[in-house]
Amino acid sequence: MTTETPEAVQAGSPAPAATQAEHMIPKSRLDEVLESNRKLQEQLTRTEKERQEQLEAQLKEQGKWKEIAETRAQEMAALKPKAEQADVIEATLKDVLTSQIAELPEAMRGLVPDELNTQQKLQWLSKNKALLVKPKPVDIGAGRQGGGAPEGNDLSPEEIATAKAFGIKPEDYAKNKFK
Repeated sequence: MTTETPEAVQAGSPAPAATQAEHMIPKSRLDEVLESNRKLQEQLTRTEKERQEQLEAQLKEQGKWKEIAETRAQEMAALKPKAEQADVIEATLKDVLTSQIAELPEAMRGLVPDELNTQQKLQWLSKNKALLVKPKPVDIGAGRQGGGAPEGNDLSPEEIATAKAFGIKPEDYAKNKFK
């Protein structure tokens, strides 16, 4: 039995809870911060776009079409490799989707929604594949004949050493192992 008084127990119990509470962030507060962050990101994107549009408008007014064209050419050159990479990724995703659908039973293939894009179809399949594919039953050896020793030399190295220690052939040991 402990000799602590009820006051000591009550005084000691809030301390661990207080340290845990200090590290916990309420979900509502986290949602507020995330929403605020998202709004700031949107505002930053809009501001950057407006600044770019103002710069282009000034260049147009000044008749500096060449600078505008050069800026556009640089932007396109930077985006071309990304577009090519996106095309390769899209083709790969389509191949993966095709193989995933081919793994489904013939009767279940029509259940994959056609209105989704490739990425959404893959996500849908990953969530629902277990429902669409018939699970394979566990092999319990039903219908196998016999009951004696299995065929072949299925002895572990320890069992082989034991058989040799007693002067028995490993084959004889395996034959009599299950009797």
